[in-house]
Amino acid sequence: MGTVRRIYVEKKPDYAVKAKELLGDIKGYLGIKSVDKVRYLIRYDVENISDEIFDRACTTVFSEPPVDDFYLEKIDTNADDKIFSIEFLPGQYDQRADSAVQCVQFLRAEENPTIQTAVTYVLEGKVSDDEFERIKAYCINPVDSREAAFEKPETLQNVFAIPADVAIFDKFTTMPEDEFKALYDSLGLAMTYKDFCFIKEYFKDDEKRNPSFTEIKVLDTYWSDH
Repeated sequence: MGTVRRIYVEKKPDYAVKAKELLGDIKGYLGIKSVDKVRYLIRYDVENISDEIFDRACTTVFSEPPVDDFYLEKIDTNADDKIFSIEFLPGQYDQRADSAVQCVQFLRAEENPTIQTAVTYVLEGKVSDDEFERIKAYCINPVDSREAAFEKPETLQNVFAIPADVAIFDKFTTMPEDEFKALYDSLGLAMTYKDFCFIKEYFKDDEKRNPSFTEIKVLDTYWSDH
């Protein structure tokens, strides 16, 4: 549990409709003749799933044995192949991943997997770097998608950076007049100096503490809107 597993799923040659369509677009619409073959694979990254259910899901959820081949962790490619993957932008709904999660839970209700998907393209042939970039630009819709990293992530859980400590105005409520005026001038605030003095008295008498930089900026935004 907790280890990210990767599976690639590819339609067998007789059913590889999307791969054949893209090859036709590349040769016809883009006019690139160097591509001999296109492979179209669905990539699943899966975390928080038991060994037993993952093994069952490989041939019941992620792939259909009569029409699909699947590969664990990596795919065999040629040295000259050009490879890239496309994933949804963060926040975009990934219906394929959501459906896979629900299907895994049909296999065992206690499972709570995290699944992310991408589409991996393999271009066979003597494709130049310029042609490769043109093909990627044709396939990636920047409105909802982006090129995905090749490396498998260590985790699929969102990791958020710990915010830095909030800056506090030291001695704000006890600062001498000349220093307080210099602080006001340095901040470029919309409020007047009189307003700034009012805030000083408020934090001194009511809050009995020094304000943070964020609090002063929020108050300044309030003043600028009134």
